[in-house]
Amino acid sequence: MIRPIVGLLPKTRKSAPQRMTRRILLRFLFLIVTLVVTVSTATAAESIAEQQCSSKNKTTNNYYHLVVLVHGYLGSDREQDYLSEALIEKSKKSIQELLLSNSNSYNKNDIEDGSCINQNQNKHQFVILSSKANVNNSTDGIAKGGERLAVEISAWIQQYTADIQEHSSSNSNSNSNSNSTETIVTLSLIGNSLGGLYSRYALAELYYNTKSFDKILPLIFGTTSSPHLGVSQETFIELPKWVEPYVATVMQQQSMDDLFSSNNSTVVMDMCRRPHSDDEDDNNNRDYLHPLQQFQKRIVVANAYNTDFLVSVSSGAFLSSNSNSVHYHQDPDYDDTTCTTCTTGTGTGTDELGWHKIFVDTRDVLPSWLQLSTPELVRQVSYTSNELQAQFKRYGTLLPIAHPLNMANAKTDLYRQLTKAGQPIMDALAELLIIDMIELSEKHSESQEQQQQQ
Repeated sequence: MIRPIVGLLPKTRKSAPQRMTRRILLRFLFLIVTLVVTVSTATAAESIAEQQCSSKNKTTNNYYHLVVLVHGYLGSDREQDYLSEALIEKSKKSIQELLLSNSNSYNKNDIEDGSCINQNQNKHQFVILSSKANVNNSTDGIAKGGERLAVEISAWIQQYTADIQEHSSSNSNSNSNSNSTETIVTLSLIGNSLGGLYSRYALAELYYNTKSFDKILPLIFGTTSSPHLGVSQETFIELPKWVEPYVATVMQQQSMDDLFSSNNSTVVMDMCRRPHSDDEDDNNNRDYLHPLQQFQKRIVVANAYNTDFLVSVSSGAFLSSNSNSVHYHQDPDYDDTTCTTCTTGTGTGTDELGWHKIFVDTRDVLPSWLQLSTPELVRQVSYTSNELQAQFKRYGTLLPIAHPLNMANAKTDLYRQLTKAGQPIMDALAELLIIDMIELSEKHSESQEQQQQQ
């Protein structure tokens, strides 16, 4: 006889739902606890990441970089279009590359996943301005061209500083509880050929005759194939000294008088030296080097081995057999060598300011039968000005076409096509300029903050 298990059935029917309910409650509570812990951990991680990023970004400033491109003799505002395009392209991706290279300050994983990049990418904005002041008007001399350029740059500085001030005021009113952020306006000039001399003259006009320098941070001054020493005794085929004044006179242009230093023109030499105390003329007594000295960095690009028909390497990089300036070779294995040349010992003259000199050899783009062999530059830690002049003044080609080539002259569509081989040079220069502008502006701000704290 089978006994019914009466006593057990009711107990089983009551406990199953209770156990299930308990399990569901426990699981639900576990999920809630897990969710709370996860959210708390994520929030804490985000907070820590923000603190780390903000602590690494010591400065809270925003930077508005005005970059002025200045064309040369008989040029146009389209002349440096490719450099302008390269600067814009490099500026878009420079932040991440800069952070990746700065491994001592940032965690590489944070950089790669973008946790710090978003906080930095809007700190630096770049405005590329192509000068039109001397379009169709570059024959009446360096002084007049420089004065026109100064007026144009002064107007730009006034316009953009006013716009930024208005924008900053509106932001501060709408975000009264947020931390105040200063916007620093920087100025960089890149002059090509005669545009380099226009730029140097314009800087003196801005510095001595306006208050423009009070509103901006002079950042980078650069030139490409500019005849800083003029063209007297510096032509591809050297002319007798007595012939040069006649050449300038025949052309009937003040710009040629200035470049050949003929017909009593001294403007080129005036811009290359400190004034003497006994100079009575106002222009002669003006110190053209002092405004240049205000810039955080100075760069020249010059064509080596007589590949430039219009501007010699000596004039483009102010090399002289009489100069005792020392040029240190750029090498990643050496510390603190961010520039190719760190000039010392000249006492007076353009070299005393310290320059990053880039010597370009464009012979590889020419057919081999147009190339002339030259001895290789012996690798050294440093060179004198005399040694570099002796090396780079050798004739390396029968067809000196580097002047429009090395800056990828784009003043017409035909020019752009013919100088396409020079575009990698401008790509490299644009990358150097963007990274330098970011680093130098932030270093300057940090230095200013440290001085204020002392």
